[in-house]
Amino acid sequence: MNSKLKQKKKRTLIAFKLSCSMIFFLIPLVFFGQKTAIIGAVVDEATKATLSGVTVTLKNSTNSTISDSNGNYQINAENGDIVLFSFVGYRTIEKKISGNILNISLREDSKTLNEVVVIGYGSTRKKDLTGSVTQVSTKDFQKGFVTNAEQLIANKVPGLQITPISGKPGAGSSFLLRGGASLSASNNPLFVIDGVPIGLNDGPGVLSALNPDDIASFSILKDASAAAIYGSRGSNGVIIVTTKNGRNGDLKVSFVSKISASNNIYKQDVLSGDQYREAAKQASLVSGIPISNFNLGTANTNWQNEIYQTALTKDNSISFTGGIKVLPYRLSLGYLDQDGTLKTGNFKRNTISLNINPTFFDNHLKVNLNVKGISQKERRADESAIYTAVTFDPTQSVKDPNSIYGGYWQYSEFASNPAVLHGHNNPVSLLEQVNDRVSSLRSIGNIQLDYKVHFFPDLSVKINSGYDVAKGTWNYNVPANYFPAIISNGLVSKGDPSSKTENVFSETTLNYFKEIKALDSRIEALAGYSYNDFKTTNYYYPSYDVAGNVQPGSTPNFNFDIPQNTLISYFGRLMYTFKDKYVLTGTYRTDGSSRFSNKTRWGSFPSVSAAWKINDEKFLVDSKVISNLKFRVGWGITGQQEGIGNYGYIPIYNLGASNIKYPIGNDFIQGVNPSATDRNRKWEQSKSLNVGLDWGLFKNRINGGVDFYHRITDDLLNDVTIPSGTDFANNIVKNIGSLDNKGFEINANAVLIQKTNFNWNLGVNYSYNENKITKLSIGDNSGVGLFSGNLLVNTVGYSRNTFFVYHQVYNAQGKPIEDQMVDLNNDGVINEQDRYRTESSTPKHVIGFNTAFNYKKLALSMAFHSNLGQYVFYNPNDNLSAIYDGITRNNINQLYYKTNFTQTGNNNQKYSDYYLQNASFLKMDNINLSYDFGNLINPKKDNNNVVLSASVQNVFVITDFTGGDPEASYNYGTNFGGNYTSPRTYSISLNFNF
Repeated sequence: MNSKLKQKKKRTLIAFKLSCSMIFFLIPLVFFGQKTAIIGAVVDEATKATLSGVTVTLKNSTNSTISDSNGNYQINAENGDIVLFSFVGYRTIEKKISGNILNISLREDSKTLNEVVVIGYGSTRKKDLTGSVTQVSTKDFQKGFVTNAEQLIANKVPGLQITPISGKPGAGSSFLLRGGASLSASNNPLFVIDGVPIGLNDGPGVLSALNPDDIASFSILKDASAAAIYGSRGSNGVIIVTTKNGRNGDLKVSFVSKISASNNIYKQDVLSGDQYREAAKQASLVSGIPISNFNLGTANTNWQNEIYQTALTKDNSISFTGGIKVLPYRLSLGYLDQDGTLKTGNFKRNTISLNINPTFFDNHLKVNLNVKGISQKERRADESAIYTAVTFDPTQSVKDPNSIYGGYWQYSEFASNPAVLHGHNNPVSLLEQVNDRVSSLRSIGNIQLDYKVHFFPDLSVKINSGYDVAKGTWNYNVPANYFPAIISNGLVSKGDPSSKTENVFSETTLNYFKEIKALDSRIEALAGYSYNDFKTTNYYYPSYDVAGNVQPGSTPNFNFDIPQNTLISYFGRLMYTFKDKYVLTGTYRTDGSSRFSNKTRWGSFPSVSAAWKINDEKFLVDSKVISNLKFRVGWGITGQQEGIGNYGYIPIYNLGASNIKYPIGNDFIQGVNPSATDRNRKWEQSKSLNVGLDWGLFKNRINGGVDFYHRITDDLLNDVTIPSGTDFANNIVKNIGSLDNKGFEINANAVLIQKTNFNWNLGVNYSYNENKITKLSIGDNSGVGLFSGNLLVNTVGYSRNTFFVYHQVYNAQGKPIEDQMVDLNNDGVINEQDRYRTESSTPKHVIGFNTAFNYKKLALSMAFHSNLGQYVFYNPNDNLSAIYDGITRNNINQLYYKTNFTQTGNNNQKYSDYYLQNASFLKMDNINLSYDFGNLINPKKDNNNVVLSASVQNVFVITDFTGGDPEASYNYGTNFGGNYTSPRTYSISLNFNF
């Protein structure tokens, strides 16, 4: 094994040396040829004013310059060379050199405004948008080491929070757009990938399965006027992902190779073995238990160091783009091998993507075929090992030479019943002895036929049909000497397949486009039909011991079940433009879902929006300062149906536990349990108003926008308690409640410096959101949700996920008095009536910041983000009772030295606001440095270059939060020291384009 590894390293070193030798050998090639000085001036075609800062580039080379303050430039070139002239706000042109002097006139072009933006069931020019839509394309993506597609736009879109769910390899992210619109239902946006709508529950996860190098753009539809065309699935916004497509021309190959090393940077500050032994003496005095009963060891084990490792990642992708006659194509292959910083964790992903987009019949028929294949294999490291490592006895060694449990130290006194430990076992054993593997095969594909009718060219018919299918497996094995499974003689559990997903859809749209020159108007109309069927088959299997015997009680009631639901929709959109200055858009959609009864099955979702291009008015059209000014306003209704199950409107009976049976005659019959039913359940609906202003200054060199929104969600789908005897369960999801959500967003981008050989770009966005629950029950509802024992509650008059805590009592020195809380109602009793509602776990202010510097062929980029007004309840083990009260000895946090808590049974302390921390932070997400070696591979071909880059992710964080990563747990609001946090990653990459 070691010899193979050495050979592999040797081959890698030889390849690296060879690559470096080739690079240094090829560098002189760019200097070959006879060059002469070409001079000239650049002016505005209309005004003849000289233009400074125009980029002048010799095509197929890295030779470039910038015009000076008088519009003059000079560049070395040969006769016959092609020179490109580009400037913000003007059309880029190419000129062939035929002499020593070349003067250029540039024509103004609001290119950024004419940029095509993808919207629901189509596209439009950016300047014609009436809704709140943000598009992020390749040139704006986050730079650096990106393994998940969502990282490309993290902190780039105002109002959109993207937070890693976990630090484990292959983990996806959570998405929250404008604060979310639901309580119990899903807050995930709808994801549409190349025209394929993905199930809301799987939407965020699918992005981690895609190859980031395949992505061309993201379009985020944020307000109801933009998202209402998706009806019941657009309540939390829509994210449209477009991948790169084929192009006619010569074959172009792009190869990207990346390697990285990651380290965990957040560890809990717990006692060392020596400190623990000293604390145990105090615990013995407090409890009266002899210290010998604690069975302390002699080691000084840092369990957190034992479970973490330096994780290596290899990421390679290659793509082929070109055309075979009339058949443009793009084929890409990707391979990711990512270790986790938590030992034994590993994630492997193979991807293949094919796009073919030919045209026929003189461009009347356009065909777009997309097929993606994804293979994922993961060895899952049990994340419970993190909290176990934080709390495990530091005086014990990892290994015990006398242990019969695989050589690992364990609480052997509980060998007759390890279950009483509730998983509190040697954390290294948990990682190394448990072999938990899952795998999946997935394919997403569709074909789009867009036919422009020959005899009626204003009308086109588009058919889009596709699928999202997947198959999963699992394999869970622990040996017979694994301590928790010592009684059951190990555990073997396999599922092949574990599940199958078969989602299909078909959409047909009619599109009408008509320019009416006599009225100086333009009409765009769309009418469509959509059918979506979501089907999953879940398989169930018994478990076995290592000898192949069935584990008692593991035989399933059924071998499989097939939850399924169907959504049928009719929709339309009408867009009217007058004088290319005034735009009015209206949409309407009606959805029918099999998840509701016949009387509530259909929901209607209209929207209307308008835009006024103020900069095209006479009083601004000649402005030298204002290049874009557009006012937008939109209103609409969107819906929600996730989180309610597929069959909640009909009576359902479920089989009871297989080991509980009732004697009837001579037989024992397994019982059934009825579930609660709500035949009146209907769509959750959100009404949204959005007012926005887009602006651009100095030929859009400085540009941005501001949006104000107000969203009211009615008929909230909320899990509520129902009176006893009214149904067959204590809780049910019903339409009870309303949520008020409002805020504003600001974004600005600027080319701050554009000089010869040096550019500086800056982008910043800010969003503010506040929400308030206005109704949660039919009657007097001010106290609904309070007295449940939950730390986070949803109550009327407050934000969702509000902390419900006690006021801590402090002594004269400012130290908390153990288990002493303020008696708010002065009744002499401390109970839930004395708890109060305070901050929310969701941040109110979110800021994103990015900047990029370019000096000649060197580029440096950085990205930051900040959450302000974010709170986390951090309650580590800070009580001496963890040592003496319980069947095991648990480690405690260094916070103990501040609190000096020693008592057992502190029921109120766990709700104390002493643990509620302001977790606002500023985080540097990444820094990336790259160098473009230019056209080294083949100087005679276009777009050939070699780029070497190095980056660091998760560079630093500035915060007052003391519990580690302040962002790791904000979705849940609590942190007990067991989070799998995102690591710091160092990476290098090499990109070849030829």
